Amino acid sequence: MYRAAVIGLGSIGLLFDIPRKATPQSHSLAYHLNKDIEYVAAAGVRQEQGDSLALIAPEAKFYTDLSAMLKESNLDLISICTPSDVRLELLKTVFEQSAAKLIFLEKPVATSLEEAEGIAVLAEKHNRTVVVNLSRRWSEGAALMRQAVKSGRFGKLKKIHLRYTRGIYNYGSHLFDLVRFVAAKMDTVQVLQRVPTNLDDREDWTYSFTFTAENGSVAGYAEGFDDRDFLMFEMDLYLEKGKIEMLKSGDEIRFYATEQHPLLTNVRQLVLEQTEQGLHGRSSSIVNAADHLVQILRAGVKPVCTLEDGIYPLYVADALNRSYLNNGSVERVSVNQYEG
Repeated sequence: MYRAAVIGLGSIGLLFDIPRKATPQSHSLAYHLNKDIEYVAAAGVRQEQGDSLALIAPEAKFYTDLSAMLKESNLDLISICTPSDVRLELLKTVFEQSAAKLIFLEKPVATSLEEAEGIAVLAEKHNRTVVVNLSRRWSEGAALMRQAVKSGRFGKLKKIHLRYTRGIYNYGSHLFDLVRFVAAKMDTVQVLQRVPTNLDDREDWTYSFTFTAENGSVAGYAEGFDDRDFLMFEMDLYLEKGKIEMLKSGDEIRFYATEQHPLLTNVRQLVLEQTEQGLHGRSSSIVNAADHLVQILRAGVKPVCTLEDGIYPLYVADALNRSYLNNGSVERVSVNQYEG
């Protein structure tokens, strides 16, 4: 068995599973349930977090002293679920005081590109593998969409429409990565409007913007929404011979083919070919991620979401902020040496 610990016992580290949901949502419960992982320790900042941990994973020893946990636990795998603004210094401590080869890092990787790139340099220096939890990559829905696009089932991708809220770092990091994972990498962005949301006080801005992808061959539009009205995380992919819709934050995927229009000559119309519903209830992304981490440790398989993948959304966010500050200029998404 592989020995694991979690650093940071907030929502994604633990509390999403108190009370328990239909499927596991936190790192702690995913490790507790995995037959190949021994969940030995967790670090937090308050004793009440340890009390909550005991409800989900009583086998894990709770620490408020991070150095003591790293020294005593002989770890193979460490989840980092702290706020992103402390990641660089935290990872320095982890790399210096633990021999754990695999780090499972929550998104966003950091609060700035400079810190994210510093983390990449640090991981390479210490020869550690960092997997980033851009959770849609572990989902069945993302796999279905990616396969449909990459196989050419509906022909060449032509347009992308996105609808989102809650910031370019929060929901945006998932959305920008999902576009890249299932469809195409963004080349340029141009901000049209900044949309107010609950995350404005964190300076995690939400923009409506246009973009290009695949060296300009794909056109895109992303519309921002105010989460004080409702949550929104949707994507439409328009292809030569069909359309793919992601609805309800990925819980439902619809695939449309084309057929001859019944009234118009030489004109085709969309027709619903396949619907996948209840995807969130079929499997847990965090459980799928834990299984994948075991395969990395056991068989050396390539990570589904590398550190480079995790940094990519920060380059998109940086380009969007530059566009907004430059009165809606067209800005290139420059990923430098960290392009995955």
